[in-house]
Amino acid sequence: MAVIVVTFFVTTAVVVFGVLAFQILPRLFPKLKTFLPSQAVISYFQLVPISVIFPTLLWLFFSVYLYAHVPEQPYSSLLGWVHIFITNYMMANAVFNYYMTVFTCPGYPQRHDEFTRDRLFVKTYQMCIKCKRVRNAGTHHCSWCHTCVEMMCHHCPFTNNCIGRRNYVYYYTFLTYAFFGLLYACYLAYFPFVNCMSGLVVRKIQETMSFLPQLSALREAGIVRFNMYEDLTVPEGCQFVQEYAVLFAPCVGITCFMGLLFGFQTFLLLADMSIVDFYESLSNATSLQELLRIFHVSIFKRKKFRFKNLVLGKKSHVWMFFVPFPNNVENDLPLKDL
Repeated sequence: MAVIVVTFFVTTAVVVFGVLAFQILPRLFPKLKTFLPSQAVISYFQLVPISVIFPTLLWLFFSVYLYAHVPEQPYSSLLGWVHIFITNYMMANAVFNYYMTVFTCPGYPQRHDEFTRDRLFVKTYQMCIKCKRVRNAGTHHCSWCHTCVEMMCHHCPFTNNCIGRRNYVYYYTFLTYAFFGLLYACYLAYFPFVNCMSGLVVRKIQETMSFLPQLSALREAGIVRFNMYEDLTVPEGCQFVQEYAVLFAPCVGITCFMGLLFGFQTFLLLADMSIVDFYESLSNATSLQELLRIFHVSIFKRKKFRFKNLVLGKKSHVWMFFVPFPNNVENDLPLKDL
């Protein structure tokens, strides 16, 4: 069991290291890009450990926490199947939307020659001088991918892909299921943590006493009494959790991090902004009062163009957001936004 926990933390550390070494540091120090491998190699480096994390989490649930909450016959009780359904439902949606975010093209605008060939009636348009692609509403040039992206939000270091018109719905749906799934994981880990940590401490004390012959001699002589520890027993269900009870702490930390990402993206959708627009608002505002005014106008006055086009306009039915289902609507930006 300890091997599984070590594997989980090692793969998590590899993911964090990959994000730091391949995504964040090269942005701070652009010269580092010349020493890095190709983007495909970086993607495999990040995806392999992440692909190990998901089955590890399922193993922890079925081998440890399911029995901690339903100690007796979890597969033949209603409560056990409720926990199984919720866990698999959250995990399936989170994994599906994460991989779709990684492998779906974010949406690249047409090159200059393609655009002029297909739309001869359009006389005025903007073109990116770096990648020679036509710029329209919300298009930004990604310095990491070296191309413009339609309705770009940002370049995500955890997916090694831009988040744009075609894959934003997968990204936001992944954040939604990951955040609420982690909240449920905290619930699963909280009660074993509270109930079992005391029993774990008692067991460690008893094991320590058994290896100290001096304390055993003092106890036999009546000088030291440890009967209070010997009478205590580990609560029911804790024999399955054991040292895994401490996983509640990193679970809370990851949940807080994912909650910040989910909350920030929800705020951006309400404000009808991308992260690029958010940074521009921060740089253009001369005071906190002006910045708050910009956010107030964005939230309460704008028509939520990004939410309608990036999220709602990608699937034809509402139920498709609640199951692992690909986008079935390919909506292009209207010509008036060019």
